[in-house]
Amino acid sequence: MVTIKKVAELTGVPEHTLRAWERRYGLVEPTRSASGYRLYDEAAIGAIRRMSDLVREGWAPRRAAAEIARRNGAEHDGARARQDLLSAARRLDAETVERILDAQLTHDSFERIVDEWLMPTMSSLGNAWARGEITVAAEHLVATIVMRRLATAYDQAATSVKGTTVLIGAPPGVDHEIGLLAFATAARRAGLRTVYLGAQVPVAAWGEAAIETEARHAVTTLHRRADAVRLQPVAAALAGLPGLGLWVGGSHQAAAPEAFQPLGHSIAAAAAAIAAA
Repeated sequence: MVTIKKVAELTGVPEHTLRAWERRYGLVEPTRSASGYRLYDEAAIGAIRRMSDLVREGWAPRRAAAEIARRNGAEHDGARARQDLLSAARRLDAETVERILDAQLTHDSFERIVDEWLMPTMSSLGNAWARGEITVAAEHLVATIVMRRLATAYDQAATSVKGTTVLIGAPPGVDHEIGLLAFATAARRAGLRTVYLGAQVPVAAWGEAAIETEARHAVTTLHRRADAVRLQPVAAALAGLPGLGLWVGGSHQAAAPEAFQPLGHSIAAAAAAIAAA
């Protein structure tokens, strides 16, 4: 549980806007501390991020709040699947994890499932590990299965030979790939030509790849705030290349160097925005 000040920092939504969304649209219902301060859980933060993304896309706030409410209804079944997956992970039951993932990934469009179920599920998995509720082995088991499923979806997505080229990878020392590969798949499905470099891409390799592919955009991630320093040399290497847009996603994208533009917290919206750029 975090305060409204921390939520504003995590989401980029000002405190006065958060209060307005709560009062006018009932977007979230924070609990109160003993001293009366608003406290927000993971689900509330997720709803705020989705609302922010929709408003950024041009949705009227009232319509955006109604859409979030609709999604929350659909998420009820997803929440049960999430808990079942976490239980299977604790048992290191790979077959059940695979069955749940396969059922979810065929339940709706790739983009909607990734934004509304897969990424929140991976966040829940990480939080469960941080609380000591699952083992490192369990977290790695799920992450490995998810990466295999995303790799298949990426391969199945029609690649474009004429679309705008987008370079995608993690900075040196960063091995969080799930969000990046999910974005790369959505970008392919949006008609972009993707060049996926994967995890821990050396600084020099970023520049070489951007020049060789004549990329128009470079996309990376900031999953942990402490990794912001790792993006600085990447920004320095790429900022001077003409016509190259620098973008960053991830939980702590707001802390990235100024050269990077934040992508927001919807993978589908991010892919669509770059496709339209």
